[in-house]
Amino acid sequence: MSIELLVSNVIESAFNIDFKTIFAVIFRTAVVTLLIVFVIKWLGNKGLGQLSTIELIIILGLGNAVSEPMLNPTEVSIPQGFAVIIIAIAIFKMYDYLTTRYRRFSKMIVAKPILLVKDGKILDECLMKARISREEFESYLRLSGTDDVSNIKSSYLEINGQVSFIKKNGKKD
Repeated sequence: MSIELLVSNVIESAFNIDFKTIFAVIFRTAVVTLLIVFVIKWLGNKGLGQLSTIELIIILGLGNAVSEPMLNPTEVSIPQGFAVIIIAIAIFKMYDYLTTRYRRFSKMIVAKPILLVKDGKILDECLMKARISREEFESYLRLSGTDDVSNIKSSYLEINGQVSFIKKNGKKD
């Protein structure tokens, strides 16, 4: 087979319009999108900045689970896609319940905040533990509205990945 014929076949198959398949994809996308709207409403008001690592993994997994029934109508049925989504959400809800209900489970699963500054002194070993360079930390410091670490009583890498600052005058940023 010549290269020209191969390229021609690839181009033809790429632009082959099958209206039945296109309608199936449109219908499936609408149905799955409505399900996701209800799922997001059910999950609650957590913003992406508040998601823990496991919650972010579940949300990313949902993205993949949602795309399969929408884009592969011959391989994955809508009920199969729903099953995956419902199981992922059930795991998410179970995780939420267990971490709020059982302190021991929460201690095992949820990371603790890491102290980065204590009484105006940057704790370099804690920066290393948090995998934050001194330059990156200084950037966070400037974004908090101060450029002098001696004005900071304490600073933490919080469990949601944000850096918090408590100024010596008691004001928190």
